[in-house]
Amino acid sequence: MASLLARIGGFSARHRWWVVAAWLVLLVAAVGSAGAFSKSLESTFTIDGLQSIDTLNTVQKEFPSAGGSGGDVVFAAAAGQKLTPADAQAVADLTTRLKSVPGVTGAVDPFTAPAAAKTLSPDGRIGYVAVSISGSDPTAATTRGVEHAMAAVRSDDLQVEASSGLVPATTASSSQLVGIVLAFVILFITFGSLLAAGLPLVTALFGLGTSVATIYASTAFVSLNSTAPVLAILLSLAVGIDYALFIVNRHRRNLLAGVPVRGSIRLAVGTAGSAVFFAAATVIVALAGLSVVGVGFLTQMGLSAAFGVLVALLVSLTLTPALLSVLGVRVLSKRARRRIGETTDAERRTLSTRWVSGVLRRPVVFVVAAVAVLAILAVPLAGLRLGLPNDGDDTPGTTTREAYDLMAEGFGAGFDGPILVLAHGATASDVPALEKALDGTDVDRVIPSGVAGSDVLLTVIPESGPSDAATETLVHTLRRSSAQLGLPQGVSLEVTGTTAVAIDISQRLLEALPVYLALVAGFAFLLLMVVFRSLLIPLKAVLSFLLSLGAALGATVAVFQWGWLGGLFHVDPAAPLLSFLPILVVGVLFGLSMDYEMFLVSGMRERRAHGDSSPAAVTTGFSNGAKVVAAAALIMIGVFGNGAVMGHGTVQPIAFALAVGVLVDAFVVRMTLVPAVMRLFGDAAWWLPRWLDRVLPNADVEGAALEREKTEGGRLSDPAPALVGR
Repeated sequence: MASLLARIGGFSARHRWWVVAAWLVLLVAAVGSAGAFSKSLESTFTIDGLQSIDTLNTVQKEFPSAGGSGGDVVFAAAAGQKLTPADAQAVADLTTRLKSVPGVTGAVDPFTAPAAAKTLSPDGRIGYVAVSISGSDPTAATTRGVEHAMAAVRSDDLQVEASSGLVPATTASSSQLVGIVLAFVILFITFGSLLAAGLPLVTALFGLGTSVATIYASTAFVSLNSTAPVLAILLSLAVGIDYALFIVNRHRRNLLAGVPVRGSIRLAVGTAGSAVFFAAATVIVALAGLSVVGVGFLTQMGLSAAFGVLVALLVSLTLTPALLSVLGVRVLSKRARRRIGETTDAERRTLSTRWVSGVLRRPVVFVVAAVAVLAILAVPLAGLRLGLPNDGDDTPGTTTREAYDLMAEGFGAGFDGPILVLAHGATASDVPALEKALDGTDVDRVIPSGVAGSDVLLTVIPESGPSDAATETLVHTLRRSSAQLGLPQGVSLEVTGTTAVAIDISQRLLEALPVYLALVAGFAFLLLMVVFRSLLIPLKAVLSFLLSLGAALGATVAVFQWGWLGGLFHVDPAAPLLSFLPILVVGVLFGLSMDYEMFLVSGMRERRAHGDSSPAAVTTGFSNGAKVVAAAALIMIGVFGNGAVMGHGTVQPIAFALAVGVLVDAFVVRMTLVPAVMRLFGDAAWWLPRWLDRVLPNADVEGAALEREKTEGGRLSDPAPALVGR
């Protein structure tokens, strides 16, 4: 593998301008195709095999008015006041305007509706206009029309807001520019060179643009959910920076040791590139493995992200060496160029060497301390609850959040999350008995909503909000057997509605998480066993990743579900975590974790293969990789941390979990726990049964083949000038 990758790096270095031109053509073609052929992403997602979704489809067919699409325009008098006749006239005007909006199929004025359809709060302060639309989601024209209608009647005395069924929530996202600038600053501090600092960012952006544009262009042939590109964007940028960073760092070390430029590039791509290749392979298979879970939108997310990582890998192995060849020794600062061949490893690694030496002197103390920190952070994970976002999770001050809060204030917390109950084998005469049976399940009220043949539809308003644990309990209670609920003979119930569907999707994803984790851990173990020729190192890598994951998710539960330190991160309200957050965090954090593991331990493996004792191999390998791993981790912490503080409510917990995950994985696990455990393992860390050693392929990440080339025929150095661009 090292020899093959070295040849790829050497080819890219020799034909640098052709390689750069090829990637430019690919980027332009991808962006052009996306602009010309891409279609809109789907904003809704479902999971096959959920009864609540099948029941909802039945309700929408049999009871169009109850199961149709749309939302509410909520209005309210000033606090402490009641709606006046003037307000009623304004609402009548609002209803008339809404009926004329493109895509709106109906709007009901609560002041003129029949008594059964009146939608005014008991205190006379709040009301709403129920609006139905054609299609499952409002079009841009529908949204604009609704906004104009509300603006025409809104005043200081009459507040008017709309739910997300009519006006999509306004999202406030943090600027990616902040993360890019922070990454550049950290890279500059790490390398001391503007050109070296900029190169990983340039290559990462090439990979990100090419992969994401291609994903959008693919919508010309397949339908994609709006969540599909999310993981691809996060991982493409993250691993794109990491992969280039490690190759550039190895190249700079080679140059400082006096290796000619193109020979240095070949050696860097052959050694660091091998670690990059296997790290990427682990992540790609793990992400593609999301398809095993059998959830459509997760399969799309996983395959899209796997493609993004693949492109990042190809960029790092081709475009990175091409640009390094263009820069020549200018990838080093002027001061460093004057010390080529003179600077020793010990002079460049004082801080990291001191740290790892301290860890190796007291390995048991550091193992206990690291595990204790991770265990404490993971404790809240026992209380994990998952859910799908609703209007109550939107940013305070947005019209959707204001509408949600007004509805909860005027009609009760459960009014924002009604539960639909479809009674099979029932008739109109059974409605009173059904109401009585359901009223005995601790609900706020039961509203008969229609009869169609042998089916009766009832709307159950919970006493609790859609995200509350009590509402989830209520859904399970309603699904009890007919005998337990005291239903009429021959009547069975099916429960649906957006609240029930959200609960079922969250439960399905929670059940899928162990399956996915087992797949990820199993494949990582096998691949790391091939790379490191060891049983204990892969086991340690997998278990330590699970510790990092537990700490990241536990801290996220404490802040965003329990509300601890909620003011610092603008948590309002504390609520269950996004249902696919754990799986998404597994995908991203696993990718970064394996990067750090591969680059630190492969350095130890390299020194061990070259004859160092186990403690010396750990010390030297750690010192060679610690600085660049720390830089990569700080970049990711900055990028994700910016999203955790400044991002929109849905993005914040994801970004927070990733920031905490990278922090503990890089600095607590990889830089503390790993060297301490390696010291305790001693020579056993590199043990592999002979029969297994003979069976497994030789990955050669330490570059032994390149060393043989160098000593046997000098093939490592190309005949080109030694110091291009000096």
